[in-house]
Amino acid sequence: MRETPLSTCERAAVLAAISRGVRLDNRGFLEVRDINLSFGKEYGSCTVTLGETRVLAQVTCEVVEPRPSRPNEGKLSISVRLSPMAAPHFESGRGNELMDELQMILDRNIKESRCLDLEALCIMAEESVWQLRVDVTVLNHAGNLGDACNLAAVAALRHFHRPDVSVEEDGRVTIHTFEESEPIATYMKKVPVCLTYAFFIIDENIHMLMDPSEKEERVMSGKLVVGLNPHGEITSLIFPGRVLLSKKDIMNCIKSAFKKAKFSAEMIQNLVDEDIVKRKSSVKVDGFAKNLISDTVYASHMVKKTIDKGQNFKFQVPRESDEENGSLNDEMDEDINDEESGDDNSDAKPNKSDILWRIQSIRQASTKDDDATHSMETDGESEEEEKKPKLTAQDLI
Repeated sequence: MRETPLSTCERAAVLAAISRGVRLDNRGFLEVRDINLSFGKEYGSCTVTLGETRVLAQVTCEVVEPRPSRPNEGKLSISVRLSPMAAPHFESGRGNELMDELQMILDRNIKESRCLDLEALCIMAEESVWQLRVDVTVLNHAGNLGDACNLAAVAALRHFHRPDVSVEEDGRVTIHTFEESEPIATYMKKVPVCLTYAFFIIDENIHMLMDPSEKEERVMSGKLVVGLNPHGEITSLIFPGRVLLSKKDIMNCIKSAFKKAKFSAEMIQNLVDEDIVKRKSSVKVDGFAKNLISDTVYASHMVKKTIDKGQNFKFQVPRESDEENGSLNDEMDEDINDEESGDDNSDAKPNKSDILWRIQSIRQASTKDDDATHSMETDGESEEEEKKPKLTAQDLI
């Protein structure tokens, strides 16, 4: 499925906002979206959210033979997968330019920078070493996938613990479970951080901003991906796009990136250390469950939302016009006055506003009139019968 292009109005709105120094999400040009890290129940499982962008990274390990050129070093492989749930135009099993770009960013920033101590992964030189595999899956694409994938991969590697092994005299390798022996943490020399700058050419002027969103990426003229660590070393520098930048602009981006890199590296280290301390103190690990909302919680949330929304409304009973109300009240007053003056056998006086009682009273009045006329007819017949002479036995004789 092809990506749906932006309309002319959307493109013009993004460029017009940037030309006036405003972004659509009300951020500053050098402001990064909120970053959240959460760890799964197993070591090496991490999800990173950068705004609405969400990425999952999982680290696994296995025992393999080392390379002949490096017999005492372990192996590290990184793979990126664009899930179809991340965006409609991502197709599983098919690569594209974005996947190749993300793969290049992670390889240069993590693998080629040698931030991981590969010699510590050696079990027996020239015979067996550990191979770490990092699988990065994009769950939601909302812009700046390079930074999010790098954060997820680095945090997962920093959080990963491999099982302990023992080597027998005959060269056999025994892998112990976590219950049998305490797992061994992965040692990282430095924490690499990736920062992305987007450039826009508007009226022959170049505008620069950090952490571009998905719409900004589709409008930008080019970008600069800076990979570095908090020690001041540049691990990678990728410059895709068609924008010509001067040396001064590139140096300004690198200086700004150093300030952000130190904060991101400290955040990753602190969050990973906190989670490891909780696991070692026998605290129950919730994993990703804390990021989910159960059906009962969601239902109660919707009920509360409906109640709060309903408090703003005023329910009014529809009323008749004033003329109809006036005539109706007059008729009801007359009926009630007549009953109070004449009828002793009537029921207790009901409420005036009871329309059903009014209808019932009218029916009772009509039935009373029918009974009165019927009684008058019967009385007249009886009087005529009394006026006629009655026949006796003597008259017949």
